[in-house]
Amino acid sequence: MNNSTTDIKNRAYRAPIRPQYRRKNRRNNNFPKALLLLAIIVVGVCLYLNFKLNFGLNDDNKSMDLTFNFSPRRQNILLMGVDVATNTKNPFKGNRTDTMLLISIAPMGKDVNVISIPRDSKVYIQGKDKPDKINHAFAFGGAKLAVKTVEDSFGVKINNYIAISNQGVIQMIDTLGGLPIYIEKPMKYNDFTAGLHINLQEGNHVLSGKQTEGYLRFRHDSYGDIGRIRRQQWFFNALLARLKDPSVITKIPELLKIIPQYIQTDMSGYELAKLAGVAKNIDSSTIQIATLPGAPSTKTATSYWILDPEKTQELINNMVYRNKANIEYSTLTAGIMYDAAKAQDAQVLKEELEQKGLTVKMEAASGLKKDVIAIHNIDISGEIISDLKKDIDGLKSRHTVYDPIAMNRNGKDFTVVISN
Repeated sequence: MNNSTTDIKNRAYRAPIRPQYRRKNRRNNNFPKALLLLAIIVVGVCLYLNFKLNFGLNDDNKSMDLTFNFSPRRQNILLMGVDVATNTKNPFKGNRTDTMLLISIAPMGKDVNVISIPRDSKVYIQGKDKPDKINHAFAFGGAKLAVKTVEDSFGVKINNYIAISNQGVIQMIDTLGGLPIYIEKPMKYNDFTAGLHINLQEGNHVLSGKQTEGYLRFRHDSYGDIGRIRRQQWFFNALLARLKDPSVITKIPELLKIIPQYIQTDMSGYELAKLAGVAKNIDSSTIQIATLPGAPSTKTATSYWILDPEKTQELINNMVYRNKANIEYSTLTAGIMYDAAKAQDAQVLKEELEQKGLTVKMEAASGLKKDVIAIHNIDISGEIISDLKKDIDGLKSRHTVYDPIAMNRNGKDFTVVISN
């Protein structure tokens, strides 16, 4: 495969030949982070409510234990957030997906990996004579065509799908009484045709449902769709914290009324309950998220995300099929990017990482908004970061993301960001 920069510019992504389903060699993984939380939080929690509503837990089985094993085989679930713009009466017909997440759950639900597929990814869609954005597949043929497009593009078998209307997210946040979250920078954008109006100020806020939609959909900055994906991660963390608030229990009856109409899935109530059982035990600090690597298009009038063929397949192999490179700590170079007020914490962390054998680079920086571990080397598996978290207190509570465009980069292999 030719991996030259000029060769992949603006090319639509095609999957390599697909002997990729290594069912016999799959290994257990680690629980990655972020947009699994739209499945796990909105889906894990709310889908459980949906199960109760539609399949009727009666008095005899209300005490049903949802900690039972998820599946003896790896399960890949495609989670889609649907932008209700074209067809407001039926959110799942003729509308595009604003979010696409490939959620790979290990046998028995022992761990989960999540891959975010940028909505502008340039791919081939069955029945179309030229490449298009992957988010158009749902508008052309609903969930079935969206699933087939992901399978054909990336060589991954999708076992089930879950589609959630953006109106469902709005209704849920309003029902919960708002979402406390930190806005990292001012966001302002108006799209009168789509009825989207975003006007958010930097700082701590409790967002309404409509404001939350704006926060999730804003992508009019230098990072475009990738920056929007990163904000989705912070949304999921904030939503998880909100759902753990005891006051949310009083909102359950109302959630039961609104959630079912905003969710479409081919999963049975029993399967949804098992997914909720996986969600129930999530430690958000152990979750990792990867975004398919690539670059914005440079030669076409249409804005595409041009996927890097080799790096994309490497990432899928690592996160879905669990190819794991044998890496020693002594070969790794970590970076610490820190706010000046946290210089002492950064120094302590540096010493702890060096004791493990890593080479460490330090950099003071301003404007750091979120604590995170950003992985730059695709060969770095979740297990390596999880092992470091077990022994180093300064890493335990930090979320892990794969950083394809080096938004936060100081180290060669990964960077720990310490904000003020």
